[in-house]
Amino acid sequence: MKAVAVTGATGHLGSAIVSRLLKNYNVIGISRTASSLKFENAVGMNCPGQYIPIDRDLTCVSSDVLALLISSCVSDADSLLIGLVNNAFTDYPKFALSVDTNTVQSSAESLLGIHVRLSLSVAELLMAADGGSIVNVASMYGKVSPRPDLYSSPNSVNPILYGSFKAGLIQASRYLSSFLGPKKIRVNSVSYGPFPSLAVQRSDPEFIKRLAEQTHLRRIGDPFEAAGVISFLLSEESSYITGADISVDGGWTAW
Repeated sequence: MKAVAVTGATGHLGSAIVSRLLKNYNVIGISRTASSLKFENAVGMNCPGQYIPIDRDLTCVSSDVLALLISSCVSDADSLLIGLVNNAFTDYPKFALSVDTNTVQSSAESLLGIHVRLSLSVAELLMAADGGSIVNVASMYGKVSPRPDLYSSPNSVNPILYGSFKAGLIQASRYLSSFLGPKKIRVNSVSYGPFPSLAVQRSDPEFIKRLAEQTHLRRIGDPFEAAGVISFLLSEESSYITGADISVDGGWTAW
């Protein structure tokens, strides 16, 4: 069976993405707590893929070493790596307007640098498999500004650095597409809209209502709705799609 590597595998969207991909692939899940995800019933749920966790903090391991770990997992599973999903982030700005030097540097690493480096390292493995697909997880806030009036307080507004570096990731995906396309590697990004965590949904239901009103569908997204586009972009059904950014936001950015 073919294999796909997913960073941020245990996150709100990451676990849903892994679950969906197990229907078609062996999935190498990478995060600090990747082993905490359990898919014992995957076969019974028509998910024949094998889940292979790699417990690593992306701030403490180089992309080359991580690529070697991925290669080892693929070999042990007698599989063929065909894709990478960059979904992780390692740090998040504390406040909306946090732009001190340390925060800028850590955010650049978290939201952009680690994804580009890992893409280039994994590209070497994909070339050995005669090509593949890389999907970078971006955000609607890489394309539009957050509306401060939707948030409960000024410091709870989505940070300026988050959107700025997600915009950078969208552009980096286009750049990598042009660089890796001749090597039969497609690179795309997905810009997700309002998919707030369960903790946020429970703690601030009024905020959730305000978010929902900004979409054409008048509701927030369910994690499983984030997964289908990833599966599509990894598959041969999207074989002529590269350098694209696909919005999955309920219509938020289409007003």
